[in-house]
Amino acid sequence: MKKIFLVLLSGLLVLTFAFPLFSQTMCNHKHAFGRSVVADSVDALHYRIHLTDINFSAKTIQANTTINLIPKLELYYIPLELKALVVDSVFINDLKTTDFYQQADVVRVTDGQTYGPDDTLSITIFYGGAPFSEGWGGFHFSGNYAFNLGVGFESNPHNLGKAWFPCVDDFKDRATYEVLVTLPEGMTGIAGGLLLDTIDNEDGTFTWHWSLSQPIPTYLASVAAGHYVLNADTYAGIEQDIPVTVYTRPADTNKVAGSFIHLHEVMQDFENKLTPYPWERIGYTGTAIGAMEHVTNIAYPHFAYINGNPGLVKSCWCTVVAYVVWQQGNLCHRRRYSSI
Repeated sequence: MKKIFLVLLSGLLVLTFAFPLFSQTMCNHKHAFGRSVVADSVDALHYRIHLTDINFSAKTIQANTTINLIPKLELYYIPLELKALVVDSVFINDLKTTDFYQQADVVRVTDGQTYGPDDTLSITIFYGGAPFSEGWGGFHFSGNYAFNLGVGFESNPHNLGKAWFPCVDDFKDRATYEVLVTLPEGMTGIAGGLLLDTIDNEDGTFTWHWSLSQPIPTYLASVAAGHYVLNADTYAGIEQDIPVTVYTRPADTNKVAGSFIHLHEVMQDFENKLTPYPWERIGYTGTAIGAMEHVTNIAYPHFAYINGNPGLVKSCWCTVVAYVVWQQGNLCHRRRYSSI
């Protein structure tokens, strides 16, 4: 067992030095797939996603998303991607428009005007329904838990940001994020970035407001909701102290310390050999399936990783955190989709 572990760890260190030589590794789940159908038309700058209701028994969501974007060319209709969920209403620059339509996974909206690269638009879409999921990726429900996995093995393209919010679902299109999750009291909403606020709505619900100030592609955006317990720590990084969060089911809290006992050691090794950790937080959230390298909020399956066995766990979670480190900026970036 010790030899197997050392082989795995050695392989990880090879990846640590080899990947940056190629140019930004996103994800290697699939060898060939198509591009986003809207990526040549618009550039998303910022998403503000609010999951206003998650119905765990019906397995549905109600939500609204505001996208700040710039058209890349002269456009009468602004296209965005949304899969399976149904649009209820649309606002362009805070004015309601009824001129929109959905076809397949694309929503096209207009207010009768033509916009071009000199325009910055704010588009708000209200929508809901049963989110798309496949065997691995998409938006999943598991009892009183819900979460997304940002890519799917079966989908082509395999980006699945569009499974829970309207977007430019492309590996090269990057934006900053706010994610708000409204849940009954006693539940926790988790997303990427830092927690700005937990708002008491005085109706038996709370809204969890997260913000990620560094731009990322849609497949690295994340959300999870359910009965979670926070296990908090701080890692003393080369450049700054970095908060560490591990959100688990209540029954798993006593397994966290043993599972992540080597986290600081591995992070120090990455920082010394590669780069200072570039993100605002080191985060893991227990999910029914995974793992998925969402930025600052890695989805890790309950049964496989948060199990109190540091020898088994280390080779798994350190690989995923390596992906997260490499995803910053232009540290390493695949130039062709076929390379992913």
